[in-house]
Amino acid sequence: MPAGPDSVPNWLAARAAQSPQQPAYWQRTSAGDWTSVNWGEVQDRVQTLAAHLLRLGLRAGDRVAIMMPTVPEWEYCHLAVLAAGGVVVGIDAHDAPENTRHILHTVRPRALCLAAGEQLESLKALMPEPPDIVVTLDADNAPGITSLPCLLTAACDPVQPLPEVSPDQTATLVFTSGSTGQPKGIAYTHGQLCLAAEAILSRFPSIQADARLACWLPLSNLFQRIINLCALKRGTQCYFVDSPADIVKRLPEIRPALFIGVPRFYEKLHAGIEAEIARQSWLARQAVRVAWRIGERFQRTRRAGGSPVWWSVAAHALADRLVLQKLRHLMGPDLKFMVSGSAPMPPWLLDKLHGLGWLVLEAYGISECVVPIANNTLEAYRFGSVGRPLPDNVLKLADDGEVLVRGPGVFTGYYGQADADTPLDADGYLHTGDLARLDADGFLWLTGRKSEVFKTSTGRRIAPVPIESALRQLPYVEHAVVFGRNRPVAVVLLSVTPQPVGFTAPLSSETLRRIGDDIAAACAPFPAYQRPAGALVSPRGFSIAAGELTSNLKLRRNAIETLNEREIDALYAQLADSTDHSRCLIQEIA
Repeated sequence: MPAGPDSVPNWLAARAAQSPQQPAYWQRTSAGDWTSVNWGEVQDRVQTLAAHLLRLGLRAGDRVAIMMPTVPEWEYCHLAVLAAGGVVVGIDAHDAPENTRHILHTVRPRALCLAAGEQLESLKALMPEPPDIVVTLDADNAPGITSLPCLLTAACDPVQPLPEVSPDQTATLVFTSGSTGQPKGIAYTHGQLCLAAEAILSRFPSIQADARLACWLPLSNLFQRIINLCALKRGTQCYFVDSPADIVKRLPEIRPALFIGVPRFYEKLHAGIEAEIARQSWLARQAVRVAWRIGERFQRTRRAGGSPVWWSVAAHALADRLVLQKLRHLMGPDLKFMVSGSAPMPPWLLDKLHGLGWLVLEAYGISECVVPIANNTLEAYRFGSVGRPLPDNVLKLADDGEVLVRGPGVFTGYYGQADADTPLDADGYLHTGDLARLDADGFLWLTGRKSEVFKTSTGRRIAPVPIESALRQLPYVEHAVVFGRNRPVAVVLLSVTPQPVGFTAPLSSETLRRIGDDIAAACAPFPAYQRPAGALVSPRGFSIAAGELTSNLKLRRNAIETLNEREIDALYAQLADSTDHSRCLIQEIA
C-alpha cells in the first residue's frame, strides 16, 4: 500500500540517490542507435532546468504549457516545472484549434515549452496574452525564445534555490477529451499523481528495475505520464518513440516487458498481421491459420478454467514453437502481457490476440479520477470486463446502473467553472456517466455510456457501442458510428480503408452490395430493430484535426453527426421512399 502522499520531485530525488548510474531514458539517434541517460543525469538536468526557469521569472503556481513530441525533453520540462513549483499543462499538437484555444484561454499559461519556434506564432493567435517565457527544442536562440538544449547544459548563475513542493500542491491541469463538447479542466496534486502511480504498481508488480517500457503515447495524455512516474518509482527503463507510426518497428529493439496501448492500436496490429498472412503462399497461410486456431482453442479452454487434454497441450506446444512464437516477436521476445484503456476492446479481438499468445488486459479509468477505477490483472481477468475495482476507489452502481466512484483520486470540480457543472454529488461520489454491472466475482462489465444510448422515434432503446464493435470486425472498417436518436430506424456511418481488401474508389455497385451483405452478417446477432437499415460508406478516415476524434482517439459523435448531417438526412429520405426494407441501403459519400 502507498506510504502516504508525496511529491514528484521527492520521488525523482530518491530514485537518483538510489540508482544514479542505472539507465533511465533511451532515445533513438538519427543513425539508428539507442542512447541513454541515467537517473543521476536526469536529476541533474531537471534541477538545472528548474533553476533556469526560476531565473527566467517562473513563479510557484504558474501554468506551463508543453507541446512537444514524445521525447525525453518532454519529461525534463515536465519534471523541472514541477520541481520549480509550477503546474504542467499538456497540449496535443494535433488537437483541433478551437480546443487548443479554449485550453489556453482557460489556463492562461505564463510559459510555453515547444518543439519548434514556428509553433509560437500559431499559438500566440490562440492565446489571451503572449507568454513571458518560451523554450523550444530548437538550438537557435531566436528573439524571445530560449533554447532548451542550452538550458539543459548551461550552469545557472546565480544558482536558484528550488522551492519545497508539498503533496497538496497542484501539479498538473488536464482536460477531458471533449467527446461531447468543450474540454473541461481538471487539477491534480502531486499527492494524487503519486497515489495513481502507486495504485498501478500494486496491480502490475512486474514493473521493476529490470523491465523495459515503451513510451510512445502522447505525453499530453496524463496516463502516459503516470506510467512514466511508475517507471521513475521503480527505476524502470523508458524507451521514447517520438512517432507513433514507428512503434511496431521499434518494439523488437525495445523488448518491453509489458505494452500499453489503446484499442485502435490493437485493431491495426491485428489487421497488419492479417494483411501479412494474406501475402504469403497458400501453404504458409494454411499453416498460420491452423496454428492460430489451435492457439485460440487452447487459450479458451484455459480461460474457462479447464485443463486441456494431453493432445491439445502437445498440439499447442508444436504450433507455438513453429509458428506463433515467430509472430509474437513482432512485439519483442520479452513481452508478458499488454494493457488496453480509453475505450472498450472488442471481445473477438481479445480472443484472437490471446490465441497468438498475447494476453491483453483491459483497464478502466475516467479523466475525473486520476486513479484507475478498475483493471484486469495477470492473476484475475475476464475478457469483456474491465476487471475488479482498485482498493483506493469506493465504487457503487446507481439504480440505473451508472458507475459512481469516491476516493482520494477523484477530482474536486472543473477548473474555473461553477460547482453546478460538477458531476460530484453531495456524498462526494463522482457520477461517471458509464453504465455497468458487477458480477458475483467482483468484475466490472461496462455496458455503455448514458449519453450514447438513444431512443428511436418508435420508442426502442439502442446502445450503439456493441453494434459498432461488431462492424469493426470487418477488415476494411476503420470506424463505425451508429445514429438514430428520434429517427424511425438506426443507420451507420462507416469509414473504410479499401486497399487491404482490394476495393477501388469509387466503390462499384458490386462492392456496395458486398458491404451491405457484410453489415447484415455482422449485425445478425442483434434484434432486428438494432440492425442498421442504412449505411453511409466513406473512404476518408476520421481525424483529430477535423474534430472527429479526441486526442485519445475516441469518437466525437456529435461532431461527426453534424459534419455529415446533410448526407444522413438524405439517407433517411431515401429510406422513407424505399419499399424494400429487406436489405441495408448503402450510399457512398466523399
